[in-house]
Amino acid sequence: MRVLIVEDEPAVALMVEDIAMAEGFAIAGIARNTAEAMELAPEADIAILDVRLADGLTGPEIAMQLVERFEIGIVYLTGNPDLVADQGGVHVVVKPPDTPRVIDGLRQAAAWRSRHRK
Repeated sequence: MRVLIVEDEPAVALMVEDIAMAEGFAIAGIARNTAEAMELAPEADIAILDVRLADGLTGPEIAMQLVERFEIGIVYLTGNPDLVADQGGVHVVVKPPDTPRVIDGLRQAAAWRSRHRK
């Protein structure tokens, strides 16, 4: 599975990239904002994304587009889990991320993707 990382903090993005690659996931790319995320989306199967990026509280909007347009499994990565509404099939990893939670989230998103692929 190919992972799209949507995160505007370089250190966090690189940490997630290292964790995902160590677990055998391929990286579709790292996006810092909505435009970059949409550009890279066709290359991804799952995405781990920050809820609040530099361009605002855009994570939920990006997630909705990724699911509806590309059937991408979603993992939210946030320091503010209360900003994310309870949505079926979406896993939340609280910042700072730790390896087991990131892996669990990616695996759950991959399982969702496998069940919902056209």
